[in-house]
Amino acid sequence: MKTRIRKFNVLALVPLAGTIVGIVSLVFGAEHKQARVTQVVQDVHLLAGQSAARAAAVNDTVNEGTAVRTGSESRAELTFLDSTLTRLGANTVFSFGAGARTYDLGSGAILMSAPPQAGTIKINTAVATCAVSGFTAVMERHSNNWNKFGLLHGNGWVKIKGIPGDPCHLHTGQMVVFPPHPTHCPPVLDIDISKLLNGKLVKGFKGQLPELNLILTDIKNQENGPPPGGGGLVDPTNQNAIDQAMSAHKEPSPPPQPTILPSRKGF
Repeated sequence: MKTRIRKFNVLALVPLAGTIVGIVSLVFGAEHKQARVTQVVQDVHLLAGQSAARAAAVNDTVNEGTAVRTGSESRAELTFLDSTLTRLGANTVFSFGAGARTYDLGSGAILMSAPPQAGTIKINTAVATCAVSGFTAVMERHSNNWNKFGLLHGNGWVKIKGIPGDPCHLHTGQMVVFPPHPTHCPPVLDIDISKLLNGKLVKGFKGQLPELNLILTDIKNQENGPPPGGGGLVDPTNQNAIDQAMSAHKEPSPPPQPTILPSRKGF
């Protein structure tokens, strides 16, 4: 009789465990598929499926399938349930990807900051996929100008779509810059993190970055131990400095008159 009772208890626990796992999965999935608008600066709209675009307001809920679009000189901030933070610069289109922890940057510039418990996060663009974890990163996507991905803190990689080979690996204080139609993995540049703290994606918002203290420590480490090679740090907000660094790596030169300058529209 005791054996029968034990067997019954075990069998009863199996579907219960499955139910618990299912609930946890749904809750965890919701953390990455729903965000709240926490800041709006000027012209920000939400585009949900085939519905007409509507003006975004603080505390609006943004779900999977809804894109956030900012206008000229406009910005927005989204906060997810797992504390992942996303800030959008001017002329940016951002949405949730189909997979868990996957996001899409259609155009423009973003800053993302995610805690380690958020796991590995992927950011997709038309030409590249970036993957990072426990990080604060900035990314720019333009169809007619240089694209950029840089880490203020954390580790990650960039994979150029359609190009065989291993992805480009980056760590704190590094960036890759590549043209609209790259043909190979771009060189990794060492950047001056402190310059990014003066950009609109940081100073253009009310709140403090979640990883600010870690980033400040990274800046001190850069001051105490510059990168090897004697080349110094590249200013990630200065188009000319980046062009010079790319030329030093024998990259193709940028368009003669770039239509978007990172120091004004991007980071």
